[in-house]
Amino acid sequence: MSDHRRRSALRLQPRRSIWLGLLLVVIHLLAAWVLLLIPLELGPRVLLMLLVALSVGYGLWAQVLALAPWSLREATWSEQGWQLGFQNGHQREAVLLPSTLISVHLLILHFRVGWLRYAHLVLTEEVIDAELMRQLRARLRLQGARHPGR
Repeated sequence: MSDHRRRSALRLQPRRSIWLGLLLVVIHLLAAWVLLLIPLELGPRVLLMLLVALSVGYGLWAQVLALAPWSLREATWSEQGWQLGFQNGHQREAVLLPSTLISVHLLILHFRVGWLRYAHLVLTEEVIDAELMRQLRARLRLQGARHPGR
């Protein structure tokens, strides 16, 4: 690609989102409420409630607060592709998957990191700058279709 068409790398370092954390909790509370409404015996109901509680705890710890060592903290998209940075300091090359969601107010980036490892990044204008979000959305629509996996 010629120099006049070369684009600078996009570096995404999302902030923590109170709204995404609240949404996670509300969705899990709704799941617990449904468990209370369906006719189940006490044993299976308690087990399922425990799984819902573990799920919300894990989601808050690993995704919203990004405190797990494998939590995705940074993604950089350059001419060479995607580079992901994790909480434990490791950097890995990644491939952007076609299951990535692009909408006006929400981007959900799905990555394959290595053979069996996947990572995702949920972006709103609350967690990254609105101009960076616009640039990323535009570049994904333009280059994502021409270069699958990048």
